[in-house]
Amino acid sequence: MEAFKEIKDWLISSLILYHYDPDLKLILETDAFNGVIAGILLQLYLDGEWYPITFFSKIIDLAKYNYEVHDKEMLAIIQLLSQ
Repeated sequence: MEAFKEIKDWLISSLILYHYDPDLKLILETDAFNGVIAGILLQLYLDGEWYPITFFSKIIDLAKYNYEVHDKEMLAIIQLLSQ
């Protein structure tokens, strides 16, 4: 349990996540696989590298489990943007 907390703290630290800048380009990546949806919002900084702004993963409920893949991907987009 301690290792999980340490990894979680590391993932949300300032060493990983960058601040949103409205003047920079964004890219949104999502995935939906076996009842899990996930997404990451990246921003292109002036050094030419893409850095994460936010990310998430979530187990979907049984009612959404049988959605078509494109619907699960859209669900991931909505969930990511509503954070």
